[in-house]
Amino acid sequence: MQVTLFRALQSIKLDDDKAEQTVDAIEEHIAMKIAEANAALVAEIKSLNAQIIALRWLVGSVGLIIAAVTAAGAIFN
Repeated sequence: MQVTLFRALQSIKLDDDKAEQTVDAIEEHIAMKIAEANAALVAEIKSLNAQIIALRWLVGSVGLIIAAVTAAGAIFN
């Protein structure tokens, strides 16, 4: 898009510096809008990551309890 837009701006007799500034401003605006649109998704991913970490601890704890109960059963039999 950059080259196409730059050439279009040149074709309407906009000097190279102004055309480049315009393309840069549009790119910056697009990047900002993408970041804004993705902010909720990034927050959701962070939340899910925290939940995954908590579940890992839970599964590890349950595994430890099962191992302890199994070992205790073997000792007392």
